[in-house]
Amino acid sequence: MKRKSFIRKDEEGVSPVIATILMVAITVVLAAVLYIMVIGLAPTGSVIPTGTWGAKTLVSNTAYNVDFGKVNPEPKPVDLELILIRNGTDEGKYSFSGNDDGALKFASGVNLGTLTYSDLADNQKVNIGDQLKLTGLTPRSDYTLKMIWSSTGDQITSTSFTTPA
Repeated sequence: MKRKSFIRKDEEGVSPVIATILMVAITVVLAAVLYIMVIGLAPTGSVIPTGTWGAKTLVSNTAYNVDFGKVNPEPKPVDLELILIRNGTDEGKYSFSGNDDGALKFASGVNLGTLTYSDLADNQKVNIGDQLKLTGLTPRSDYTLKMIWSSTGDQITSTSFTTPA
């Protein structure tokens, strides 16, 4: 007995037009799913700068000048806070009054002195050569100065110095 084939030779699969539409639809759906997944992984908020302090210059037994080093990306002063710590225990937080030169505002903790900002390039951004003048410090004390990104509270950099007798 001979087997008969049930496949007809005149039948075709899916038409080329339908196949193309299905391929495009699948590609669009996969792209949309991938986009949604990637958006969920993206960090929110702004980029936290990295940076350094520059030279520290002793002015007197109660005053220091501290230069800003490279900060990338260059932030506006109002986006930063400074924390001054004396002898590892007393801590004062200071914020910039604006983006121009001037004294910083004492915000909280212990008021350890006066901090004054000078914008060397006068571009309303913190960059190399800008200077911070610290006056009214206590003689014979160890200080730590921290630069903080104000929106997150993350530390950008810190430096230490000692006032003489």
